[in-house]
Amino acid sequence: MGYTWLLTLALAAQTAGGPPQPAFKYPQVDLQGRLYRSVFAPGPGTLSSGDIATLPENLRSRLSRFLVQRAGFTSHYESAPADIESVARDAKRRAIEQSVTALIESPDAAAPALAFVKGAPIAYEWEGMPDGPLAESAYAEQTLKEQPTTLLAPYLYLFIAQRQRAAAEAADRTQDKAVTTAALAKYRDYLSRARSAPDPIFALIADDMERMPYVYVRKSNDKN
Repeated sequence: MGYTWLLTLALAAQTAGGPPQPAFKYPQVDLQGRLYRSVFAPGPGTLSSGDIATLPENLRSRLSRFLVQRAGFTSHYESAPADIESVARDAKRRAIEQSVTALIESPDAAAPALAFVKGAPIAYEWEGMPDGPLAESAYAEQTLKEQPTTLLAPYLYLFIAQRQRAAAEAADRTQDKAVTTAALAKYRDYLSRARSAPDPIFALIADDMERMPYVYVRKSNDKN
């Protein structure tokens, strides 16, 4: 379960003097990373209706709506990729667009979702370095600064947290302690903001993300 990594997170939070995370106001459930992967790592092991069958009715209903929205997604992102890197980058943009429109329960979310994926500096590959996820996080942070009431805010909290965690893992691999500590502090900050969203699905994703042993770079001594 990546306990060494979670201990590192706790120590970084103490060092940064970050606020404690608010109590989870819904029954805690362990979705074993399946909800996280549905949002940030589409492919095998994503959430299915069978995974939520025994959950409390309010959470089961919310996650069912997410699955329906995700399955019925139609992208509005148009492009004409000229090379394999552009193809990979566009696939990532559409995956982000899909996650936003599946999570934000408003027909008005489609336009800002499209604007975000068009403008964000999405890299086709981070190449094991923190620069890529940090640049993508910075764009999302600037979006929130310019549009603090955007419908995308709860998703952007998660997006920033995930990118900062990825950057921390990459920086830890290269033994860049300053970047690791700063990224972990920001990761916890934005994960806490996501947990505070009125919609319970964002707290569920935050919990699922925190349970992941890694989101980008596996620690060399982590065999979990």
